[in-house]
Amino acid sequence: MYRHLVILIILAVLCGCQGTPRYGGGHLGNNEGERKTATRKQSAPQQKASKYAVDPIVLGEIIDTFLGRPSAGKSTERKGYDCSEFIGTVYYEYASIHLPRTTEKLFVTGREVERGDLYFGDLVFFDTGGRGVSHVGIYVGFDEFVHASTSNGIIISSLLDKYYKKRFLGARRVME
Repeated sequence: MYRHLVILIILAVLCGCQGTPRYGGGHLGNNEGERKTATRKQSAPQQKASKYAVDPIVLGEIIDTFLGRPSAGKSTERKGYDCSEFIGTVYYEYASIHLPRTTEKLFVTGREVERGDLYFGDLVFFDTGGRGVSHVGIYVGFDEFVHASTSNGIIISSLLDKYYKKRFLGARRVME
């Protein structure tokens, strides 16, 4: 329940801010002020006038449905996910995009993003095993990301957490 509340608060703050939102925007129609309704599965690519690649409300709603689910192999009651499978499933539900299945291949997909330029929906990568890229999550704003933790399932963690800060490798934007 707490995780759902955190996502809702983040989304409310992102939508309620004045001026140009850092994480907002989403897909816009041909008229600058006309917003198209984003759907979970889009049949054709939409034109957008915004510099933001994803609609944080729609992507956030999809992510919210996964919070609390187990990681791969941790549940017999419902399907568990490993980190790259979670990413692929979320982006497929959001925009029918087929992303690579492994973390290593995801790490070279899309465009590299600097740590200070992260936007909602960017992929963040970590070296958790000491041998290169081995973990991935989705940046959700406020230095937080959602990912498939092997011990806790789908959760939100902080990039500022000592463990992840030390292991951060980089970020990629898979939707432009």
